[in-house]
Amino acid sequence: MSVVITIVVVCTAVLLLGLVGDDGGYAQYDAATAIKAAISRNERGELVINEHRAQTAKPTPTVSEFKRDFPGFWFVVSDGHNVLHYGPVPERIMAGLAHQGDRASSSGYEVHGESMQLVRSASIAQTDAGNVLIEVGGVAYSGTQIAIGTIKDTSFMTIPILVVLITTVLAALVIVPVLIARPVRRAAAAAEMIDGAGEGVRLPEQGAPLELIPMVSAFNRALERIDATVAAQRRFLSNVAHELRTPLARVRTRLEDIDDKTLKAALVADLQSLSSTVTMLLQLARLSSGPAESADVDLVELTKRIAAEHGPTALYSDIEIEFSSPAEIVKIKGSDQAIGIALSNIVRNALQYSRRGQQVLIEVDRTATVRVVDHGPGIKPEDRAAVLQPFVRRRQDGDGTGLGLAIVAQVMALHKGFVTIEDTVGGGTTVVLKFSPLTPSQSQLH
Repeated sequence: MSVVITIVVVCTAVLLLGLVGDDGGYAQYDAATAIKAAISRNERGELVINEHRAQTAKPTPTVSEFKRDFPGFWFVVSDGHNVLHYGPVPERIMAGLAHQGDRASSSGYEVHGESMQLVRSASIAQTDAGNVLIEVGGVAYSGTQIAIGTIKDTSFMTIPILVVLITTVLAALVIVPVLIARPVRRAAAAAEMIDGAGEGVRLPEQGAPLELIPMVSAFNRALERIDATVAAQRRFLSNVAHELRTPLARVRTRLEDIDDKTLKAALVADLQSLSSTVTMLLQLARLSSGPAESADVDLVELTKRIAAEHGPTALYSDIEIEFSSPAEIVKIKGSDQAIGIALSNIVRNALQYSRRGQQVLIEVDRTATVRVVDHGPGIKPEDRAAVLQPFVRRRQDGDGTGLGLAIVAQVMALHKGFVTIEDTVGGGTTVVLKFSPLTPSQSQLH
């Protein structure tokens, strides 16, 4: 805004200096005014001119100043009896003095290229010496002289106007950025922080310009309605998942009474799939219900614990789990429970899509990055963004719930981290979780 105003002011000044010129009219009017003020009569009744006399309301140059500044300046003053003249008066003007009784106010122009130039002006003036004819020529102001003369011509009426104009421009340069631009930028920055991961985030009304407060208030009320709707959906999701667990437990018990082993195995597999979906829905509901508790988390210790929890499953499936980590502690800030859910989902996927005899590598490094590497069928590059969305299954031979990686993505968003899916060298999938490590000084503060 400041740049725009400055450019406008500069351009306006340049345009004024460029467009305002003098075809001779301003200078010859001032010269005639100066001559009129300087005319008087001596003791013999003859016309005389006091060249330094300046008795005009407008501060025009004196006759002597015109003589000094304009080499081509000329004038003729006549009352019909006496004639005063100065400079290179054109012969036709001198010749016309014999017919002064027929003279009246007039102007004479010449064409210079595409413009007209005033070369002569004549006027009948009432002076202290009576009515006289004043003819002048050979003067024209430059653009700079016009600007200086305008400033000198400033009257008590125009001074307040100029003061108000300058004050307005200065106020616009200072007040507009402070009162409007900065609050708007603060509101925009606050809006950028609204990512849907947490509830209760609002735009700041304090310090906002009066004109923006209705818009900010309306936006905040809209956020309140959205929060209420999302909270209701989360409660519904949580309640449904919770209510499904009891009948699933009863079904699992009754399956034990089925004698047909083939049918029983198929029903158990379906039940396990349904139970996994319910578990994932509960996890998703818990993560979405509110901000996770944040504390110092030893990423190495947590990842090692999750790997150990999946040890029996790996052993049963004849899959080897290898764990790798630095010797020192790698601390991050976050929720131990939420990060554990994310790690567990990734390790579970890796085991599910690995074949007997294969290895799953779980690696933690000093940059607070966790990599879970499997050698399964892999995920196509074009499917990797989609599988981070709920209920999307793109594994070539997969029968998962479609929620595991979506939950991982949500956990990483809550922790301001990143999840990426890469190819494993030799085939397979590598899921990478990137957290922000705590520095030693941050760890001490906490």
